[in-house]
Amino acid sequence: MSHCCKGAPGGGPGPRRPLFRDDPETMDQIKALEAEIADLNAQQQACDQEVKDLAQREMAGEGPFAAQIHALKQRKMVLVTEAQHKKVRINALLATW
Repeated sequence: MSHCCKGAPGGGPGPRRPLFRDDPETMDQIKALEAEIADLNAQQQACDQEVKDLAQREMAGEGPFAAQIHALKQRKMVLVTEAQHKKVRINALLATW
C-alpha cells in the first residue's frame, strides 16, 4: 500500500464523516441565523428608504434633517456589522464539520 493513501486499513476511504446537514441542532442554528440576517437586511433597506425620504423632504425645503439622516446611517452600519457577525457565526458552525 502506498503511503499516500490514508484512511481505513486496506486503502479504503475510512469511516464516513457526518455532514453538518446531518446534525439537526446545527441546521436549526444556521436557519435561525439566516432568518436573523434576513431581518437585519430588511431593517437596512428600511433605513436606506427613510434616508432617501428625509433627503427628498430636505431638498423640498421642509427642514434640516441632517441629525436624523446621520442617526439612520449609523444605525445601518450597526445592522451591517450585526449581519456580518452572524455570517461569521454560520461559517464557524460549518467549519466545525
